[in-house]
Amino acid sequence: MMGLVIKGLLVARAGQRCLVAVLKLVTRWLPGMAEVPCANTGRMWLLRLGLYELTRSKPKADDWVWILDHTVQLGGMKALVIVGVRLNAWEKQRGPLRHEDLTVLDVMPMRHSSGPAVEARLEAVARQTGAPRAILGDGGTDLKCGIASFQKTHDGVSRLYDIKHKMALLLQRQLEKDPRWAKFIGCVNQTRCRVLLTDLAFLTPPNLKAKSRYLNLPPLAEWGQKTLKFLDHPYDLPGKPVDRNALEEKLGWLRDCREALYHWSVLLAIAEMAEHYVRHEGYHVGAAEQLQQRLDGLEINAAAQTMVKATLEFVAEQSVQARREERLIGSSEVLESLIGKYKSLQGTHRRGGITPQLLAFGAMVMKKTTNTIRKAMAVTHTRHVLEWCHKHLGLSVQGQRRYAYREQIPDTKLLPRPPRF
Repeated sequence: MMGLVIKGLLVARAGQRCLVAVLKLVTRWLPGMAEVPCANTGRMWLLRLGLYELTRSKPKADDWVWILDHTVQLGGMKALVIVGVRLNAWEKQRGPLRHEDLTVLDVMPMRHSSGPAVEARLEAVARQTGAPRAILGDGGTDLKCGIASFQKTHDGVSRLYDIKHKMALLLQRQLEKDPRWAKFIGCVNQTRCRVLLTDLAFLTPPNLKAKSRYLNLPPLAEWGQKTLKFLDHPYDLPGKPVDRNALEEKLGWLRDCREALYHWSVLLAIAEMAEHYVRHEGYHVGAAEQLQQRLDGLEINAAAQTMVKATLEFVAEQSVQARREERLIGSSEVLESLIGKYKSLQGTHRRGGITPQLLAFGAMVMKKTTNTIRKAMAVTHTRHVLEWCHKHLGLSVQGQRRYAYREQIPDTKLLPRPPRF
């Protein structure tokens, strides 16, 4: 039952109360499972499993690669998440990392993240696993300063930069230089408002991200090219004719962006090719030369040539840190995916800031077999979860809201009785 509840929360991503309701419907057909836990019990099982994974002893080795990032939510608190991968294990399978390939090394809520605070957490992890071979992250100032300070006291630790963040920066540089980009984004926003509540709603542009706006390029490029094909050769939908005049009036401007969309799609192809290569092959001696062969033919204009050159220089710079016949992990995409899964899990239960659900990181990566669940539950109890939360978490945003508003709720016992007629 514990395994079923935990997998229901993590794999099916069902809400706690929804999962309990479903289990009550199906347990009559499951032998030996007559009793169903309440929602809070299932949540506590998840937290106990996560705390066990977080606090269990990890092997000391010199081939660890640490991947770190922050998860930011409502409120002033953020959490530093550090996961680890053994190079020896990754080089055997070679390819994109999966959640189950990770080991959660540290999950630490922070009210103020700074270089010294990050360094302190790195030192704490080093006492568990030993100094790593490399540390991978993005270009955040606090992470960068913390890793640099850690390197001063630990020789042989390389600092690696995530390929996806780098390619986003290179895309940003090229798009900022292109005056067509700002005009295109303006037209997209106007078109979204003009077609959203009309018969042309099926051609509505995708939602744009407010953060990391240059990551809007992939969905926008795909939408623009597909919509152009329909605009050039419109046809009626089954049982629904398409108004050609309205189509031309609201989306005809897209024809002027045909050349720009093609050029931007080439820039996007360069970025995706580099990300795909590093995700599968890592940083290693000869990586820039191999990637150059794959990018051959994409240098169609000055912008593409500049981006290819900058990409190859970056990969060569990162690969210099790899020893002979060594491959270093260059993509933190797996951690971003893990954080996304955590936020999805958090959203199904309670919306707001950092909560004890933070412990779910450990449960998400561990192998949830009957033996591991039994061992975790025997070692980690509810009081351990409560002690961890008391030590590292303050009052949640929801708790603060309840305290702020509770005195504003009138006491019905003190209200005067309405007159009787």
